[in-house]
Amino acid sequence: MRSTSGVLVSAAITMAVSAALAAGSARAAPGDKPATDKPGNKRAQFAQLQQVIKKEPGIREVQRATLTYYQLEPERIRSMSTAARIKGLFPEIDAGVDSLLGHNFSSTRDALFPTFDYKERQAASNDQFIWRVRGVWDLSRLVFNPEQLDVKTLNSLQETLIREVTVMYFSRRRVLANLILSPPEDDEDRFFEELRLEEMTATIDAFTGGKFADRAWSGETVK
Repeated sequence: MRSTSGVLVSAAITMAVSAALAAGSARAAPGDKPATDKPGNKRAQFAQLQQVIKKEPGIREVQRATLTYYQLEPERIRSMSTAARIKGLFPEIDAGVDSLLGHNFSSTRDALFPTFDYKERQAASNDQFIWRVRGVWDLSRLVFNPEQLDVKTLNSLQETLIREVTVMYFSRRRVLANLILSPPEDDEDRFFEELRLEEMTATIDAFTGGKFADRAWSGETVK
């Protein structure tokens, strides 16, 4: 009798454990679904990010547009440096024109016969028209021309400008990636992130003379 009761208790415990495991499995199943869907969602977000990046101007294009807008292209600076170096071969031209107009009149009366007409009358004119051209060579500029220092200053300005726009470009890229791959759940946080992205977009657009914003991502879904 006691043995039969033990079997029944053991069977009841087994059934209870099995039911608990089945219930746990049933509860775990819905929880497993997001874990399965999350990698797929990430892949879709990453694919969208890649599409956005393809549509936007690349860093080389942005740098080139910035230098063109500020007229600091390497070709222009090299041309200016060469011109400053050979400037001493050419003279400084000085040209001028002078014009002088003069008229002289002289009348002489006879003192003994003042009622008579003039004894002598003379009229003369002295008109001059002078033009001049002068060329001056400053051969010391063949050795050193101070204007070359100005060109070196442009090189420094070019490097600073490239560094600034590059830092801004990739800072914006990180904000963009964060918005697409890990968008904030809070509406306020998302608003400020989008505002930050818009600010960076406007700054780069100003750097490039208005050649960036038209192709920049503005929050729309890319298919």
